[in-house]
Amino acid sequence: MATRQSQKQVGWVFAAQAVLLLVAAMRNLEQMNPDAIAYLRIAGYYAEGKLDLAVTGYWGPLLSWLLAPLLKPGIAPLVAARLVMSFSAVIFLAGVLAVFRSFRLPARALLWGLIIAALNSVFWSVRNTVPDLLVAGLIGLAVSATMSACRLAGPVKSERDRRSMRAAGIAGIWWGVAYLAKAVALPLALLVVGGLVWACGRRRGWPVAARHAAVMGTTLLLVAGPWLAVLSWHYGKPTFSTTGPIAHALAGPGEEARYHPAMVTLHRPDAGRVTQWEEPSRMAYRMWSPLASGENFVHQLRVAGDNAGTLVRWLSPVLTGLLPGETTASPQYRFVGFDLCGLALLGGIGAVAACVWHRCGARKWRWALWPVVCLGGLYLPFWVQREDSRYLYPAFPFLWVMAVGAWGWLTGGAKFKRLRQHRGAGFRILTFSFAAPAMIWWLVAWYGIPNPASRAAHELAAQLKSTGVHGPLAGSGLLPGGRTGLYLAFLLGEPWLGDTQSGGPAEFLASGAKLVVLRRGSAQAEALARDPRWRVLPAENLTLAVQLFVVRVKP
Repeated sequence: MATRQSQKQVGWVFAAQAVLLLVAAMRNLEQMNPDAIAYLRIAGYYAEGKLDLAVTGYWGPLLSWLLAPLLKPGIAPLVAARLVMSFSAVIFLAGVLAVFRSFRLPARALLWGLIIAALNSVFWSVRNTVPDLLVAGLIGLAVSATMSACRLAGPVKSERDRRSMRAAGIAGIWWGVAYLAKAVALPLALLVVGGLVWACGRRRGWPVAARHAAVMGTTLLLVAGPWLAVLSWHYGKPTFSTTGPIAHALAGPGEEARYHPAMVTLHRPDAGRVTQWEEPSRMAYRMWSPLASGENFVHQLRVAGDNAGTLVRWLSPVLTGLLPGETTASPQYRFVGFDLCGLALLGGIGAVAACVWHRCGARKWRWALWPVVCLGGLYLPFWVQREDSRYLYPAFPFLWVMAVGAWGWLTGGAKFKRLRQHRGAGFRILTFSFAAPAMIWWLVAWYGIPNPASRAAHELAAQLKSTGVHGPLAGSGLLPGGRTGLYLAFLLGEPWLGDTQSGGPAEFLASGAKLVVLRRGSAQAEALARDPRWRVLPAENLTLAVQLFVVRVKP
């Protein structure tokens, strides 16, 4: 009866999530972000059969593959984006449920963790159009299947062995699909599977562990192999992704700021593209090696240390947000963690302490630390921004497992007898710490996430279409929410020629731009407004007239 009741409760959580996703999608239909432009454009190439433009090693293909069938019959791109992100949220919740069941969480902890995950997924589904939510769910399903395979491992050719081999094959499939969503899943699979198979080998024997690893690797390659072959052929060398080298290049040494050339230089995108951001791998990045010199090595250590600090801030937003050095950060960047009080971080510390005092395998919850460590470690050498907390979406279910497990360990052991009488109160505090930010961000999604850049782009697009003005665009017109110029080019279907902070009227004219989007009051805006070769287009909307304007080269 209890099992049937818990299944019914889980069903209600999924049903409630579906309703909340629908409302959030309707209230955030115009949401755009730079990555969304790339995924939607690539999906359009798949829908149109332009495979030469669709293949790229920087963006995982799965999100665009999901978008393409929706774009083919003519569904609006931003509506398709909301539909696919809602589907990603459902996959995420399924992955969270699989992880919770694998770690055999108590029914109450499982239910509350699932509710919190559902609320988070609603906000994450409309915050950005990116594959991080989708890959988080796929990684959860993959880890769950991997743990099942290791747990079921038994004598060769027994019924238990057949079940474990089946689970290992399913795990490989999930890992392969996760790689197609985002390339980081492939090295993550090697690390996580390696650790779990190692633990299985110690308990069940190394021949059994080797067979499981072989089955997982085979099915993973069956799924990921074709795309690996396509990328290797496309770039003329073995390639599984170009994201890592580019992210490492952006973290390079030197006082000069490094950023994606597609965003900070004036250039011509490849023929047929709206923006070179669709395929940044073809642009000139300054690659570097930490082993080239002692200074580079020290710089790499500094980058890893800074990123470690960013990861800690994501896991303990209030504790680090109160530090003197954090008071200048924007509130949305200071409080982007999964729980208010940093209990997820304390849970990880508890898992380490429990492994030191006892064997790690003695209690399964301690193994939740391993995927989190692997995921965080993979990002340490690269360029990570404070607002990129989406990188840790896959860690959420494991952080909840660690927090719940650590509290249960403290209140259930003989060393902390006094805590037993506060077990219920402690769990309520834990739940509140995770649920409070989830509720806040869900309310933001329900109301509609403010995005002035997207709103301005839509208004400008309507104005330019009505007046018949068209041509290649340049300039960002940066507003909260992103690059208005890039969004405007996407909505108009015109090439976006990038941007430059130092260029003047002559540089924009030489780039071939017919329209330039600028922030009102900036030095560039004033220079182009005074130049006789350009003229300011009148802004019909008061908000746009105050914040930015468009200049057009005179015919």
